[in-house]
Amino acid sequence: MKKILLILVSFIINATICNAQVIEGSIAMSDKVPSGFFGDWKVVSVCTKSTKKELINSKSFDIWTLSRQGDIITLKNPLSGARADINVNEVKGKTVKFEKKSQFPDEESIETPILTLQGDNFTGVDKIIIKTIQNGKLIKEDYVEYEVRGTKISGSGISGIFGI
Repeated sequence: MKKILLILVSFIINATICNAQVIEGSIAMSDKVPSGFFGDWKVVSVCTKSTKKELINSKSFDIWTLSRQGDIITLKNPLSGARADINVNEVKGKTVKFEKKSQFPDEESIETPILTLQGDNFTGVDKIIIKTIQNGKLIKEDYVEYEVRGTKISGSGISGIFGI
């Protein structure tokens, strides 16, 4: 009887420890993103590297809306109508590394913005790898890198508008 009771207590303790580890391990990286990143941004992107400059805009202006619902961070561009759920790979202080993967029949792209928040501004790079695939084989791989600068136009943490 003691042996069964000891096994049962041991099982309960192990189950409790395992559950605690699972709960701790399930904290999403999205929870670590500084709240100042969320809101609307005016973004200027300048191409600094590319294997196919003729296909890439050397400079572009966009509006980005970053929002979070639960563990999901969404990036929207109201100018183009684009919308994407993005993954957070790394957060170090006010620097965040995002990733967005897109899969098409003959193309796969991985976009990796690395942004550093500085008050109502951010700076960073946006790296894009575009793979062309035919019959399951990689045909070519192109690379584009942008220098990006964002200025907050609305949302959490904005200052300096209307004398605030």
